[in-house]
Amino acid sequence: MLLLEFKDFLLEGLVNTLKLCLAIVSSATFFAILFAAGMSLRATFLNRPVYLLAEVFRDLPLIVTVFLIYFLLPKIGLSLDPFVSTTLAVALWGGANGAHVIRAGLVAVPKGQREAAAAFGLQSWKGLVLIVLPQAMPIILPPYISLVTAWVQASSLGAVIGMPELFRSAQILIEQTTIGRGGSPAFLVYGAILIVYFTLCWLISLAGRPIEHYFNRHLARGNNPDVAKDTVASETAVGARA
Repeated sequence: MLLLEFKDFLLEGLVNTLKLCLAIVSSATFFAILFAAGMSLRATFLNRPVYLLAEVFRDLPLIVTVFLIYFLLPKIGLSLDPFVSTTLAVALWGGANGAHVIRAGLVAVPKGQREAAAAFGLQSWKGLVLIVLPQAMPIILPPYISLVTAWVQASSLGAVIGMPELFRSAQILIEQTTIGRGGSPAFLVYGAILIVYFTLCWLISLAGRPIEHYFNRHLARGNNPDVAKDTVASETAVGARA
């Protein structure tokens, strides 16, 4: 069978895809937090440029961003290999979209929660991490996990600039087999690649369920007045020790 015959070649592409996905998810999450923090600044002259930059990366076709980074940056003396170029392009696009998800979740938390955190002495990042963020996570997680699956799928765009990931390996295998043996194995190879990407995205969605359940349970407990009182008191004590 063709897939078994070239399993080592395809496996190498899969390993590169997994490395690329890990780099993209990490970088995109960093940019998402960075953009969300910038858009949440109170000063208009600070948050507007960040908002505009995020909108640019959201609205540009992703493949255009990949080409711009890979082909134009060398013109200014910054040459990036296909791995870094793909990671940066998808991470900027993903971070711009992720920032809106994070910001929407934070804004959805009632203002009174922030005031209550401040009243208990949890100022700045302590109130955000201990009080606001746990309540925002049930809103943030479902769309954010969907975004992560989109980033994994977008990693295949590395093939257009020569990144030897799984999709590019499949293209090479199909081209060489068609030329050398006659007959195109495209249906077989692309079908196998489809199953691999589906499995990766399904595993990500599956891994996100217990995390969503944890924060939903945390929020449900927080809606109980007696439990909420104990939770705030304990979190205040943690903040005081920090």
